Amino acid sequence: MFLDRYAYTNRLKDVNPLVKMAFAFLMMALGFAGGLWIHALIFVMMTIAAVFIAGIDLKVYVGLVSGALFFLLPGVFVVFLSCDSLLRAALLFSRSLAMVSCFYFLCLTTPALEVVVALRALGVPRLFVELSFLTYRQIFTLADYAAMIYNAQAARLGYMSFASSLRSMGLLVSGLFTKAMECSEKLQMALEARGYDGGELKVIDLKWGKG
Repeated sequence: MFLDRYAYTNRLKDVNPLVKMAFAFLMMALGFAGGLWIHALIFVMMTIAAVFIAGIDLKVYVGLVSGALFFLLPGVFVVFLSCDSLLRAALLFSRSLAMVSCFYFLCLTTPALEVVVALRALGVPRLFVELSFLTYRQIFTLADYAAMIYNAQAARLGYMSFASSLRSMGLLVSGLFTKAMECSEKLQMALEARGYDGGELKVIDLKWGKG
């Protein structure tokens, strides 16, 4: 996955993951408590940290944020229609975007394995840690597969008209569902082959530097 590639090659890769997690979670906490200006400040700070400090490609970061906007804007529009409050809708949008920027910073600068080890070190319940890790892997595996299908469809002019777009999107969703079931079965087989019986997932106990 391309997120893992950046997580292992960025300039902050050697920084203790607990430090990066503490920074991201602190910004999230401020985002929940703050208003529009606080949200804007968090988004700018996390963007600077990810792009200019960690060295993440700006085009990649903009693409990730754009993908998040695709899901955020419809929800914000529904809130605006139901509450008839532009301020409330704007607050929801700014808070969601700030949270997304914190999440992207953590994903792009910290490998998932290090996050798992850090959460265990913090005493987070084992079941929550393992479900989070497996869900993370599945989400981005399916995201990569969806991008492959979309690019193939676009190369064959599958989105030239509204009708063809609907047909291509239907095929994409059905193919993605099939792939999700297939990935789940393969994951279950892989875990069982490694002796997993519902207990603890065994991962390498990493030693972090003082960075």
